[in-house]
Amino acid sequence: MEFKGRILPTVGVLGLALLSACGTTSTSSSGGGNTCSGTVKVATDLPVSGADATDGKPTENGAKLAVDQAKAKNLLEGCTIVFVPKDDVSVALGKHDPNQGAANISTLASDNAVVGVVGPFNSSVAKAEMPIANNAGLVLISPSNTNPGLTQVGADPTVDTKALRPTGNITYFRVCTTDIKQGGGLAKAALDTAHAKKAFVIDDQETYGQGLASEFTKGFKAGGGTVVDAVHLPGTTKDFRDTLNKAKTDGADVVFFGGTSSNGGGIIKNQMATILPNVPLFGGDGIVDDQFITDAGSNSDGAYGTVAGPDATKLDSAKQFVADYKAAYNADPGAYSANAYDAMSILLQATKKAIDDNGGTLPTDPKALRAAVVKDVAGIDYQGAIGHTTFDSNGDTTNIVLTLFETVKGKWTAISNVTL
Repeated sequence: MEFKGRILPTVGVLGLALLSACGTTSTSSSGGGNTCSGTVKVATDLPVSGADATDGKPTENGAKLAVDQAKAKNLLEGCTIVFVPKDDVSVALGKHDPNQGAANISTLASDNAVVGVVGPFNSSVAKAEMPIANNAGLVLISPSNTNPGLTQVGADPTVDTKALRPTGNITYFRVCTTDIKQGGGLAKAALDTAHAKKAFVIDDQETYGQGLASEFTKGFKAGGGTVVDAVHLPGTTKDFRDTLNKAKTDGADVVFFGGTSSNGGGIIKNQMATILPNVPLFGGDGIVDDQFITDAGSNSDGAYGTVAGPDATKLDSAKQFVADYKAAYNADPGAYSANAYDAMSILLQATKKAIDDNGGTLPTDPKALRAAVVKDVAGIDYQGAIGHTTFDSNGDTTNIVLTLFETVKGKWTAISNVTL
């Protein structure tokens, strides 16, 4: 891995033309090309309300932008795309909920018109959703899941990877890199950027947080650092002061949090101000959001986090996407907006290819269409906003890049490109 002083542009050309997709009803072909009739449904499943809204909503917007552009260009030649957004935040938790995600995927899988889903956002939700989608032959393309055990057998001892794909087929893909890279990158940043020697590690007991903390620990130790202690606290924790006093007693010069802002990332940073005022907090993409800044308040500065993907605002390949996103939503894209945009574009492109390969008509069996879409996603070679995306045999992206952020004057600011 190499840390560089500025985010470097990724060479690539934005795939402006989304290929058309058709639905699960009959189509006909005539004259100058396919004339599709019917409806296809493409969905998202993301946390777009509650404590995760500052992550989930901009991500959903990225996916929706891809659909809206396809509609505006009349790329379906008579067919209609229906966008089906789902929220995996439950009223009970007020944040992402694996049970809600599972219910959403069950609903989507039962609708034969749904050909694929962009999501989920959180790895714990992915664990609940993946077996359901796999049994239904429904493709999932996550913009942000990073736990390596979701795709790589043995990568995370807490995840039974084979159980997540009961049919034995790969139906889950992601356009972001895994915690093996993210955790290692964060460890290197703590050692080289913060010059830390003793780390105190906290995780939120969820799939994402535990996996990220484990990979950080491995990388920090391998780089010559010492992990003075590691604690596992539930995501409902609001008072971390006893834990932080333990970190102070242990002589920690960096605190690492494996978890999300909705599970206390910003609260930890706020409470560090009076206990460990000069010690930085490191975390992954789960804390690089506005919720962290809100919860940390005036004590937000001095935190570092990575996003498992490039900063789209710094990419030549994403210039058009960024301009279009700002025009559509009057806001800058979020950390995973471009990832979701490309994920949805890939889903649409794969659907179009499945129809073309069937002579320009939809397979009469919805299962056959889903199977073809899965196959075409697996074989995709896509040049998009985040660069060049292909998938390996596990469904993991080959486009491996991280962005290191720091909180400066109450705002997450990209400071380094991490080349892996």
